[in-house]
Amino acid sequence: MLDPLALPGFPVLRGERVLLRAAQESDLDDRLAHPIDPEEEDGYGSAWRREWDGREYHARDRLKAMQWLPHPDWGVYPWSVVHDGHCIGQAQLNVDADQHRAVYSVGLFVAALRGRGLGRETTRLVLDWAFGPLAAHRVELEVLATNQRAIRCYEACGFRHEGTRRECQLYPDGWKDFHVMGVLRAEYGTRGPLGDGTATI
Repeated sequence: MLDPLALPGFPVLRGERVLLRAAQESDLDDRLAHPIDPEEEDGYGSAWRREWDGREYHARDRLKAMQWLPHPDWGVYPWSVVHDGHCIGQAQLNVDADQHRAVYSVGLFVAALRGRGLGRETTRLVLDWAFGPLAAHRVELEVLATNQRAIRCYEACGFRHEGTRRECQLYPDGWKDFHVMGVLRAEYGTRGPLGDGTATI
């Protein structure tokens, strides 16, 4: 049996156009500058659409209370995604050290910046770290089956479609399918790292 993963300290990840770092107070101003749009709402899952009040959520006190802080000892690695000096979204890895795997999520709240490759660069930076310093065996995610933009991003970063959870979440307009996607360390190693793959702790 393999020993559990040794969980590294929280890293700052630097790419060509994005910086991934821990949350800061200024991120709240960046978040409040952009209203929540339907595509973003869908990505948050059915609970947002059915139960949460977007206006209540999009307030400083609520956002501050929900800011995720790094807890490497728990395997929780949340990053603010920074582009041109401003926070534009979040990415996160939840690591299961015993099973050598992690669950990934990412979202950009600046609608005008979606589709420009920033999500792809963010994902590759996280995967470079996950399969490098973290030494994970597998990274997985779930994505709304109709979110073709996100699916193309994940496929470009090495994720493969592994199955579909049919009608697993109830949205206001009906049941939605979610795709399960995953990438293994051995598969990702054939792609090569993004940039120099460096990280600062």
